[in-house]
Amino acid sequence: MSRTQGGLASGALLLAALLAGCQSEPMGGPLALQIEAHEPVAALQRINEAGARCWVRSSDAAFRDLHLVPELDTSAGRPRLLLLRKGKAEGLPVLVIEAAGSPVTVTTYGPLASTRTGGRVNADIMRWSSGTPDCRG
Repeated sequence: MSRTQGGLASGALLLAALLAGCQSEPMGGPLALQIEAHEPVAALQRINEAGARCWVRSSDAAFRDLHLVPELDTSAGRPRLLLLRKGKAEGLPVLVIEAAGSPVTVTTYGPLASTRTGGRVNADIMRWSSGTPDCRG
């Protein structure tokens, strides 16, 4: 590789790194967070209340076409919260927030998890689970 080509390649890498640093929201991914809670349902109730307030009722553009459905009845399996597309209540959720175990572990998964909105959801869950009820960190 010539010196000019090496310099161009280094410059391209630097530019890519700088552009990645300018993104306002980090990319998401599945979350597995161990939290202090008496039981899984209590943990999800806190997340459900804050999610309804901060995501759904806030008219936030990232959640405009989504609604939050709690499935907290533990006789049917693990308690979970589902983010579904509006008008598609019978469809597959775009994100599942689930809690189980002792100590309680909150996990997220689904197609939305690997997006910027998924990153924001994870950050919100971490903040709300630590006792901070604010909508944005």
